[in-house]
Amino acid sequence: MQDILGYRGRNVVITGAASGMGQAAAQQLVELGAEVHALDIAPVSVAVKRCIQVDMSDPASIDAALNELPGEVYALFNCAGVPSPPFSARDTIRVNFVGLRYLTEALLPRLQEGGSITSIASTAGMAWKSRLDSVTAFLNRPPSFAAADEWLDANPESCADGYGFSKQCLIVYTMAKARLLAQRNIRINCISPSPTDSAFMEKLKGEGQMPDAAIDLFLPANGRYAEAGDMAGPLVLLGSTLAAFVSGVNLPVDYGYCAEIYMAQRDDLLGIGA
Repeated sequence: MQDILGYRGRNVVITGAASGMGQAAAQQLVELGAEVHALDIAPVSVAVKRCIQVDMSDPASIDAALNELPGEVYALFNCAGVPSPPFSARDTIRVNFVGLRYLTEALLPRLQEGGSITSIASTAGMAWKSRLDSVTAFLNRPPSFAAADEWLDANPESCADGYGFSKQCLIVYTMAKARLLAQRNIRINCISPSPTDSAFMEKLKGEGQMPDAAIDLFLPANGRYAEAGDMAGPLVLLGSTLAAFVSGVNLPVDYGYCAEIYMAQRDDLLGIGA
């Protein structure tokens, strides 16, 4: 049962590795023997194989990072993300989804057979069914920043909630992409965390001026914020050989928050059950 997760000696790319869930996942991957290539706009403290500075809202920056990444990649972890507020709706969508998709699509030719893509969505995106027409229209545009900006300019009402829309797009993208990638024996999944104690949350509460009471409404029945490691574990598991027949899944990692809504045990403030 040695190397049961299958990462040892394999190239792994992870964004958002400087803090929070991405940092925790990068640390786990290093400890599992992966050759970790970490991408972030901020300095990365984990002892990875290579750190590459990248701005996920800038295609030129992503292109420069791609030039430094290996020609063959086993797993991609999309962990970079920003809150809105304080970031504008447009910037949030560019970082959380447009840049994520741009990097993912560019790396697809390098992904090994049997490899995986795993991303961080959010419970804030779980109401994707009620927005499916808008999300699908956006996803049907070419995966470029210019095409995304053009659509967002023409449909401002669809992206007023930049964070929620970005995560809805990520969840639908994950499910829609599973069929095509299965033909190459590549898996794609995402997780939807409940509120997590992280630099992201500090920025949301501080610069975003989001009061604790508002965020506490979305805590599960155990009444606590998750820790970064609570999310890193499921991420690393979904990307591993141990989950070799799991694809197209959006996994709520929320200690039963969504289950409470589906069972009408709490108010559906996000429209998840719609």
